[in-house]
This record gives sequence, C-alpha cells and structure tokens, in this order.
Amino acid sequence: MTSRLGHSLRHEFRVFIQFVLHTLVNWQNGLSKLDRPRLSDVARWVLMGGRYAKNGRVVSLTGYNHIVARGNGGICIFEDDEDRYRMLSLFEGKLVGNGVGVTAWCLMSNHFHLMVDDPNGRISSCMSGILTSYAKYFNRKTDRVGHLFQDRFKNIPVENDIQAIALADYIHMNPVKAGVSAVDRYRWSSYRAYAYGYDGFGFCDPGIVLELVGGSLEYRHYLDERLESAPYDAEPRPRVLDDEVLKIAKEIALPVSLSDIKAMTPAERRPILCKMRKSGLTVNQIVRAVGLGRATVANGTSGWREF
Repeated sequence: MTSRLGHSLRHEFRVFIQFVLHTLVNWQNGLSKLDRPRLSDVARWVLMGGRYAKNGRVVSLTGYNHIVARGNGGICIFEDDEDRYRMLSLFEGKLVGNGVGVTAWCLMSNHFHLMVDDPNGRISSCMSGILTSYAKYFNRKTDRVGHLFQDRFKNIPVENDIQAIALADYIHMNPVKAGVSAVDRYRWSSYRAYAYGYDGFGFCDPGIVLELVGGSLEYRHYLDERLESAPYDAEPRPRVLDDEVLKIAKEIALPVSLSDIKAMTPAERRPILCKMRKSGLTVNQIVRAVGLGRATVANGTSGWREF
C-alpha cells in the first residue's frame, strides 16, 4: 500500500523545487518563449531524475509538440469537406476546449499535421478522444469497419525557435510537396492565419511563430523565398473535369468494362483503381465512374503514388 506520507513529502518537495526554479526568472527573461522551458516541466524533469519522459514517452520542455496522425495503411481519411469540417470541429472542441492551443495545422487526404501548445500535458488524452470520435463518425458514414488510423499518433517535441519556424514551414508546405495545391490556394491549413491574420476557422493562434519571424508580411516573404528554392513544383495538380472522367476511366479499365470492376476481387481491381488515381481522378470521381463505395475505393487506392 502506498504511503500517504510519502506522497505528501513528494508533493512538498515538488512545491519546493518549483519555488527555487522561480528564482531563475532573470535567466528566463533573456530567452524567447520557446527557448525557455516551463518551470513546471523543469520541476517534473528534476523529480524524474533527469529523464525527459512521461509514461515512457518523450516530454517537450517547452510544451510545444508536432502531432501527426495517418490513415491505416495510407487510406484516405478525408473524402469531402464534411469530413474536414468534422475534424476541425474536434480540434476546436477537444484541443482548444481543453487548454491545448493549436499553433499550426494542415489536413491532407490521408493524414494531418498539428503544432500544439500543451502546457498541462493533456495532448495524449485529447488526441485519443479526437481519433476515436472521428473514426466512429467516418466508419459509420462510409460503412467500413476496423482501425481508421495507423497505430498511435506521432508526438514530436518542439524545443526551440528554429524548430518552431521550420515546423510551421513544413506543415504549410505539405500540399505543395504532394502536388495538390500552391500553398496560398490550399484551404485546409493554417497558412491564411499566418499570412493574413484570419483563416475563417478561428481556432488557430499563430502568434508565437509570427512573433519570431516579425509578423504576417515577413512570414509571407519568408515562405515565398522557400518556394523559389523548393526542389518541387509549387503549382497545383490540375483537376480532371467531370465530363472527362468516364472517358479516362474506360480507357484505363480496358479490356475490362467499368461495370465488371465491382465483381472483381480487391487484388484484381487494385491496379486499375491505382492507375485511375495516377491519371488525376479523385476518389469521388472513381466512385461515380465505377459504382464502388467510397471506403472501397479509398482502401483500394491506398499508397497509389508508390504502386
């Protein structure tokens, strides 16, 4: 049985350590918010014998983290705007609503990125709630079963100013790297909150990074320079017009007719579906052309870029 006295002494020692650490304010004032650790986190680090870990996982001394969650096996987790709005509402309700700030974000078709400010160590429980809630919604909507997300989400500490700026850059450049859209044309990221001070969603606070780079105008100039030196095409991939979809789909499926694809096994139709995705057809366009369910097409085309 655990001693209540031992627990009390541990608590008193923690309070004492935090009091001592507060005498270091002059040292802290010379550092930026991201370069200085929160006192409560330093106290926790001392009490844990110098291990930056909590429940076996790395703890960020600044409280800032890079969160990544991916679809299981690379499957699509966002099929339309309804799905994206559902996830954003979960960010606002389960992160911001529980004291976890969202500093940057981006939704891609099969994964998403977040930079969060988690001063009270709540990110694990919040993310668990988000992924569970969204998986139930998505599986019910698409009539699928099984795990929607790949393992546990990734949680990577952000420990200084340089890492924070680089992470915001990386998050906002995701649609460019994927060949989906130019950074300033992509709706489903926090870029507009950084570049113009408003993104229409309202839950993201880019203040810490904008303070580091000198404001919205400087951030736009900074990212423009990155795009000029980027080793990939910053222009969006052209969308196939709906009136061309059937023609393209039929040519790819030959000698099989589109109506016969439904009767194929998943392994037999996967090459055809992946070729359709490579040709520029979206999941919804393939659904309409072939007559398969959204989840079936999304699962059948997972990892299509490498197929």
